Amino acid sequence: MSKTWKKGLTLMAASVMLTGVMAGCSSNKNGESNTTASNNGGNTQATNAKNDDASTTEPTKAPLEPITYSMNTTDEKLTWDTPIQKVFTEKTGVSLKYDLIVGDETQKEDLWLASGDYPDIMAMGPQEIQKYKDGGALIPLNDLIDQYGPNIKEKFGEYFNLLKDADGKIWSIYGVNKSREAKADAAASFIVQYDVLKEAGYPEIKTLDQLYDILKAYKDKHPQIDGKDTIGFSGAMTGWQVNIEYNNPIISASGLPDHGNFRIDTNGNVEYNPVSEDAKKYYGFLNKLYQNGLYDKEAFSQDDLSKKLAQGRVLAAYAPKWMVGDIETQFRQDGHPERQYAYLPLHFTEDTVDTSNSVVPTFAGSLQWAVTTTAKNPERFIQFVDYLFSDEGQILSQWGIEGTHYEVKDGKRTLLPAELEARRTDPDHANKEGFKGNGTGSGYWFNVGDGAKLSDGDYATPLTKDYQMSIYDDMTKDVLSHYGKQIWADFLQPAEVVPGYLWQLSPPENISLQAKKIEEAWKKYLPKLIMSKNQADFDNSWDGMKSTMEKAGLKEVNGAYTQLWADFNTKFKASINE
Repeated sequence: MSKTWKKGLTLMAASVMLTGVMAGCSSNKNGESNTTASNNGGNTQATNAKNDDASTTEPTKAPLEPITYSMNTTDEKLTWDTPIQKVFTEKTGVSLKYDLIVGDETQKEDLWLASGDYPDIMAMGPQEIQKYKDGGALIPLNDLIDQYGPNIKEKFGEYFNLLKDADGKIWSIYGVNKSREAKADAAASFIVQYDVLKEAGYPEIKTLDQLYDILKAYKDKHPQIDGKDTIGFSGAMTGWQVNIEYNNPIISASGLPDHGNFRIDTNGNVEYNPVSEDAKKYYGFLNKLYQNGLYDKEAFSQDDLSKKLAQGRVLAAYAPKWMVGDIETQFRQDGHPERQYAYLPLHFTEDTVDTSNSVVPTFAGSLQWAVTTTAKNPERFIQFVDYLFSDEGQILSQWGIEGTHYEVKDGKRTLLPAELEARRTDPDHANKEGFKGNGTGSGYWFNVGDGAKLSDGDYATPLTKDYQMSIYDDMTKDVLSHYGKQIWADFLQPAEVVPGYLWQLSPPENISLQAKKIEEAWKKYLPKLIMSKNQADFDNSWDGMKSTMEKAGLKEVNGAYTQLWADFNTKFKASINE
């Protein structure tokens, strides 16, 4: 989604994109939603227009009687016993007890739903939210937010109606982006080890073919790293990361914005990305790596790429920065900074026009917090969330505790030297202190956007270009200097503001069966394509996959998502009274 809306809507319609989950509501339901948004949007905007320069609303005073809510997580390191979480509880009386999911996350969530025994609070993507809503497991939040969420409403401002589903109800809460800048820690997702670049003389790499050449040269010279076989390029095919590893690289190499497993042409037509012509090019690239001994053969059976990257012997991969960060801290701790990764935008051709760097107005998407029917006193939880949206809550969750994590100099917050050093050297620091929690779209604890400012005129989060440079080690700075850059974001094109992404929307219900069959066909043929023995074998597998998808209802799925995207854009315009 976006803020420069007239420009943004045009840009988004012009974007060709993808989506990891298949999202949506029927066109009729979206039509109802548009009416609701249109009817309510004017009052919301008028109210916020009066308060644009006002301080954040004073947080609702929550009763301080202790109350604990259970919540799902896949992060085994999350705990409520941290300095920051203790202050959360002092301020609100609320604590979270994390229910750890080990193994298949979706399967566990489905089991919880079937049994009716689920946590009080669920952090889920739009597809799972839809399941829990349809299963009668969630409570709507409209009235609770109206009564207990003044800061939520103030921060969302003119975009508040975007929280509403097609039925006009709010089933989940997520972050809002008050910034219109690209994040200073934004980075491309094709990664290459520093040592590989050094040995190649720090070449300018723009295409996948150029990447292939330097990987082959390095592996030929260094068949092993620390006594284990060198891996040229890796991936993960058996778990949820399959979408990131085998769909998103196609989008990135095409220079497109991230719409999940779909791409959108300039006329707003949606196409399932894994069967696009660009997908055929990318799978051909992986097949070339495989045939020449550069592809990780364990990729077909592993579900977590980060575990393989942590071994230090993977020369390159497609891995978003959030997947790599703590691993690089460990490399530095172990005395191997050369095993860290450069984040480079790579394309199919050197003349690819890259429009992938974009900014949206809300952080709807992979993790939205929903309140289930098991939660007692749900108003207490909304009061807790409202505190997180307050300026005080923003400073605590993003900057930490004054005197412990930051100090105020000349009216500006500055992280203390010890805090900066801990962030550079301790991979568990964010967990230990409480900066880390279940994601809320961009970072943690409903941050309102890196680069956004609070009512005191200071930044809502520490993440600026200067901060980003301050946490780099000497080798990272040296690698960047060879390319005339200061931060990895400097490799990216200027950010464009867009209304939203297709993967942020609930999937269309009327084609769920077809979508499932198409995804199954993709996962069935994917290893066959990569392991093809020759071009004829590859072409046969490609034709087989495409034919299977067409028979499963590919045309209907593309049509349903095209309608979903059109309905969203209509709703977006109505929500902001455009």
